[in-house]
Amino acid sequence: MFVLEEMDPSAYRRKTRNATLIIMAMFIVIGMITATTFIKYLSPYNNNMIVLNLLGALLGLVITFFIVKWFFADKPWMHETMYAWRLKRNLMKISNAHETLLKAVEEQDPEAMKILRFYHLGLTQMHTLENNYHALTDLKAEKEQLETQMQAQNLPLEQDGFDPKQLASYESNKSTS
Repeated sequence: MFVLEEMDPSAYRRKTRNATLIIMAMFIVIGMITATTFIKYLSPYNNNMIVLNLLGALLGLVITFFIVKWFFADKPWMHETMYAWRLKRNLMKISNAHETLLKAVEEQDPEAMKILRFYHLGLTQMHTLENNYHALTDLKAEKEQLETQMQAQNLPLEQDGFDPKQLASYESNKSTS
């Protein structure tokens, strides 16, 4: 279950920037070491130094990915970055079913309304955190229309949690009908 968290946009941007710089520095060091090692030990077998350099850098990228995933993902300095990543993943799942959800909302389906409301709240938060206020204006009409429909059905507007199983069960129910 993913739950929206309150976050200060300027603190979010500062912390994600710091996390990005740390990971980039780590990749640069690991990439340089692996690229140099590839050239040193594999140059007798391949004279193309560019290919060896690229292979070494690619291995450095893979090593960096696994270090971040296994050791840093749960650290406090990575919280904002991982939160945004999880939020975007959940929004993408909903976005993939957006047209189906809109049709279900037209049919006054309360579950689809709740999922779409979470989608709107999540998008609003993501655009606010990333200082993308232009995208919020594009969302405004659809968001207001959904709020009106939810109020007419006495559904709560605060949909700050989303379980991907909601969407999966919703899609499986819709495909069988």
